[in-house]
Amino acid sequence: MLKYIIRRLLTYIPLLFALTIISFLYVHLMPGDPVKAMAGQYATPETVQNIRHQLGIDRPLINQYLSWMGGIFKGDFGISFITRKPITSYILGKLPATLELAVASMLFAILLSVPWGILTGLKKNTKIDYFFSLFSLLGLSTPSFWAGTIFMLYFALNLRWFRTGGYVPFTENPMKNLYLLFLPAFTLGFGSAPYLLRMTRAAVIETMQEPFITYARAKGIKSRTFITRYVFRHAVCSIIDAVVMTFSGLLGGSMLVEVLFTFPGMGRVIIEAVLERDYFVISTSILVFAGLYLLANLFADVIHAILDPRIQLIK
Repeated sequence: MLKYIIRRLLTYIPLLFALTIISFLYVHLMPGDPVKAMAGQYATPETVQNIRHQLGIDRPLINQYLSWMGGIFKGDFGISFITRKPITSYILGKLPATLELAVASMLFAILLSVPWGILTGLKKNTKIDYFFSLFSLLGLSTPSFWAGTIFMLYFALNLRWFRTGGYVPFTENPMKNLYLLFLPAFTLGFGSAPYLLRMTRAAVIETMQEPFITYARAKGIKSRTFITRYVFRHAVCSIIDAVVMTFSGLLGGSMLVEVLFTFPGMGRVIIEAVLERDYFVISTSILVFAGLYLLANLFADVIHAILDPRIQLIK
C-alpha cells in the first residue's frame, strides 16, 4: 500500500508544476493593472514605475516566476500587493474556515443524497424514483446564492433560528461555531446533494445489472444483507468518486456563499484578490485549491485500493 501511495504522489508532482505555470500566467494575462489601481488615477508615470519596481513586477515574467517558485520551496508565497502582508500567513489564517465549511457541507450533501440515491437505484422507474429524480433536477437548476438567500430570509430573518452571518473558530467556542456554520454549510450541501444523488443512483443501477447480483437475488438473501454486502459494497467506489468531485465543487463554489453569509474564508480572499488584481494571492489560492483537490483524489485512490486490492496492480 505504501508503494502505491508513493507512486500516486509522484504522478502529482509534474501536475502541480504545470499548475504553477498555468496559474502564474493566467493572473498576469488578466485585464487591468494592479499598480494603477493602487496609485490612483492621478498618479504620475514615475510614481507608477516606482511602485512596479518596489513590487518587483517590472522584471520579465520568467524572472518573476522563478522568484515565486523559489519562495514556494521555502514556504514563502510572497507579499500581497494590497495588504502588504505575507501571503502564507494570510492564507493559512483563512484556509481552516473554508475547509470547515466544505467538510460540513459535504456531510450535509451525503446525508441528503446517498441514502435516497441508493433507494432510488433499487426502486428504479417507480414513484419514489420519479419523485427524487424531479427533486434532483430542481436542485441542480437552483443556484446556491439564490437558495442561500431564501434560507437566510426564512430561517434567519423570519423564524430567527439562525444568524445571517458571522464566524467563530471552533477552538474558541465549539457550540457557537457549529451554530454559525449550520446555515452556510446547509446551503452548500443542499446545492451539491442533487448531483451526488444522481451519481449514487447511477452507481446502484449499474451494480444491479451485474451477474452476481442476479445470483444473489436468486439465492433469496435477506434484503439488508443484499443491500449492504452486495449492492453498496460494489457501488461504493463510484460513490466515493462522486463524493470527491462534489468536494472539489464545494471548494470552488464556496466563494458566493462565503460572501453571502460574510464567512471569512478563502472564497472571499479570491474574490477580493481578483477585484484588486492581487497577482500572487490569486496564484497561490489557485495552487492551494488544486493541492486540496489532488489530496482528495489521493484519499479516494487509497480507499479504492483498500476496498479492491486489484487496483494497486492496475494503477
